[in-house]
Amino acid sequence: MSLKQLTKHWDYEESLADTHQLMTTQISAERLHKEITEAIKVGRFEDARRYIDIAKQHGYGLYYDQYQQQLLEEDTNGRRIKDNVGSFVDGFVSGKGSSGAGVAGAITSDFTVVGDVRDLHREYNHYKAEEPVDKLVATLSGVGIGLTALTIGTIGSSAPAKVGVSVVKMAKKTRQLSAPFQKQLLSLGSKVFNWDNFIKVTKSGEGMKNVLKAAKLSYHPKAIKPLSNVAGQVSQIRKSTSVSDTLHLLKYVDNTKDLRNLEKVTLKHGKKTKGYFLLLGKTVLRGGKAIKKTAAFFMGLLSSLVSFIFSLIFLFPAKKKKKKVTA
Repeated sequence: MSLKQLTKHWDYEESLADTHQLMTTQISAERLHKEITEAIKVGRFEDARRYIDIAKQHGYGLYYDQYQQQLLEEDTNGRRIKDNVGSFVDGFVSGKGSSGAGVAGAITSDFTVVGDVRDLHREYNHYKAEEPVDKLVATLSGVGIGLTALTIGTIGSSAPAKVGVSVVKMAKKTRQLSAPFQKQLLSLGSKVFNWDNFIKVTKSGEGMKNVLKAAKLSYHPKAIKPLSNVAGQVSQIRKSTSVSDTLHLLKYVDNTKDLRNLEKVTLKHGKKTKGYFLLLGKTVLRGGKAIKKTAAFFMGLLSSLVSFIFSLIFLFPAKKKKKKVTA
């Protein structure tokens, strides 16, 4: 019994990967210089700045003044405003986006329910036309509609989960989710939003209003907690980085354990996280493990030792010496 109690406290604490060691052993100054100049050349200015910050942090001797001059010449305010406004509008209308502004527009449309209803109606039309249905997009759209109503009712306390669901849906639409993680998300989402019930209810009417009504009737808020936890982690990753960075980072996630580790990495490295992944890949998620030495663990260990000693005493009692009988 004491050994059984000990196993309850036999827990591991995961440490993050040593990015300094990985950088200095795997990434040369020549590689970093090439990445920075290429990013500036093709207009990926934020990635260029990330590479520069990482290079400075780890002591690489590069042409920093030259990079800054190139960024000043290429990344002008007028160009940025023009690109951002157009991309935001396109993202809001289409629900897709390749740039940060386009993604922000798509996420905004989701948060106003417009995007979720639009996507759910689109997948329903695919179903009616006997075309392939993206079940994960449909499910997350239904969950999003339910969460929007919940966010209003709880004065915003469900907002992080709502944002997280919208980001995950965007990642699916832009093909940034791994197959294993998609499967896990669909399993969690299907418990919250019943697609079959939605189809059944929607058949009774037509139009966006009917889609919205059917979605609300197919939403089960009591089953939201597991998916809400995942969505909350995605939302935290977004807060530590950005929406567009989060979409890129999610492609390295295969399961909820990877997501939990990614959240820890972004809390430590912030906006430089994407740069580390671009340079080092998924090795950034692989840290070490150490047993958590809690008070409960030591008490359980002491209990096991004491019970072991007493077990030996009772199982193998000392033999009494026979007294010699003298005549």
